[in-house]
Amino acid sequence: MISAYCKLTMAEVTSQTNAILMITGAWHVPKHYHKLTEQLEAKGLRTICEQLPTNNNAIPPNTTADDDVNFIKDIVARESAGGTQLTVIGHSWGGMIASAALADLAVTTGSGKGGVTDIIFMCASVPQENNSLAGLFGGQLPPYLTSISNGTIIWTDPIGHLYNDLPQEEAQWAEKLMVAHGHKVQYTPIDCNKVAWRVIPLTYIVCENDQALPGFVQDMMIAKAEEQGVSVRQYRLQASHSPFLSMPDKVSEIVMEVMNPAGGLNVDLPN
Repeated sequence: MISAYCKLTMAEVTSQTNAILMITGAWHVPKHYHKLTEQLEAKGLRTICEQLPTNNNAIPPNTTADDDVNFIKDIVARESAGGTQLTVIGHSWGGMIASAALADLAVTTGSGKGGVTDIIFMCASVPQENNSLAGLFGGQLPPYLTSISNGTIIWTDPIGHLYNDLPQEEAQWAEKLMVAHGHKVQYTPIDCNKVAWRVIPLTYIVCENDQALPGFVQDMMIAKAEEQGVSVRQYRLQASHSPFLSMPDKVSEIVMEVMNPAGGLNVDLPN
């Protein structure tokens, strides 16, 4: 269960030098995350969520995963220069980008230095060094993702795979908000010498009703990281691939508890 600590306002546990950086999934834009952003900011957490270059809706696509990585590095560099300590949330594709971008930007909580103190993966990909997203699936994408002639990838039944626990009207809104995303991006290995989750404390929110990245796949990626000596703090939600829309309150509570060093491991939240 979430501890009583999380009932406190964030002003009691952090300062203006702390912030959240949200790295969105592919096909998604900051507006998709508005509920979670509002929940976090209501708790006193400044939240940064910007549109990734690969989600610029260009057809044919004109950006790469490296563009996303450099974009996130630039944000962290600006924040770090002002002494901000960041907790980074990576959703889905955001796990690839966080892993590739952040290893050299790690700092310790309370050190007084700006940088990244924690990573929270929310039903996110957990790559090894120089993995591609397709490489996590044996070199090809799942059958519900189809590459088409304009260089983009389209979904079969995006509502059923991404928004299956939302009311119909909200699910349709979220689907209409989706943007184009490129085929090559998903097959290009990330370029990094060390993935960030080896050096920055990692929390993983497993979404057990996820029809895009099934819970057992999330568990397999966590297990692979743990086999390599990494401790992964885990939470589990009966959520779809979009807990930022269906369970923003629970996700925001998890974020607060992660920022509390006294929190526990492997927590099942009530439905």
